[in-house]
Amino acid sequence: MGVSFYKFRQEELPVVGELLLQMFERDRGAFEKFSPEYKGEFLEIVVNQIRKVLNMTQAPTLRAEIKRKTSDLYQCVDEIIPILDLIAAYAKRANAALTVKATDFGVAQAKKEIRKRNIEGVCTKVKVVEQNITNNLDALKERGYTEALGTELIDMTQKAYKLNLLQEEKIRAKKQLVVNNMTEYTLLWCFLKDLSETGKLLMKSDKQKCDGYKFSHIIKQVRKSKPNADIANSEELINEKSNQVVVSEEV
Repeated sequence: MGVSFYKFRQEELPVVGELLLQMFERDRGAFEKFSPEYKGEFLEIVVNQIRKVLNMTQAPTLRAEIKRKTSDLYQCVDEIIPILDLIAAYAKRANAALTVKATDFGVAQAKKEIRKRNIEGVCTKVKVVEQNITNNLDALKERGYTEALGTELIDMTQKAYKLNLLQEEKIRAKKQLVVNNMTEYTLLWCFLKDLSETGKLLMKSDKQKCDGYKFSHIIKQVRKSKPNADIANSEELINEKSNQVVVSEEV
């Protein structure tokens, strides 16, 4: 099972962090008295983790790039079809002089792989066509075939092969991005969960303050306004808080 962030969406965690840090700063004395872990650079570490999460590249960005690469790839292989149709026409005209039947020239099989969007299959089947062209070049030329057509087939197939590699690279990058992002979200969540649990413990004698640390209360605050506005405001507050942390260290 994946990591659960209570009922929060991943993109809401920085806002949750900002709200918890506001309470932490208010009650900092109690936290530091409870444990030295909350002294020194603790605040700065949490602030930096929130900023890191805010600045992460999100999967939808790469998803859009993959969609574009896929569109370019499919357009490329579709443009191979007219070339194959011409080659099939020449093979049919030269059928009697070919070393294989025109129907076995490989064109139909290559087009089938194109329709299936199986790029590896396209490249494999086109090589069969290329080999048959090489073996029957003179017979095809007599019927009007030109080597320029064969070169165009090779070039377009190579282009499709390279586009396919780029697409696969983007897909791998997206998968790794999801893993990396989840690591950062999980680390931030550990800080938030700790602040919430410790805050509830330390503020137990003050119901209002104790309730403030509860996620059931925080989630209502987070969702009072639009998520995008919350995240934008959170980023500004985090930057301000970061500046405050730096100033305090210089004093």
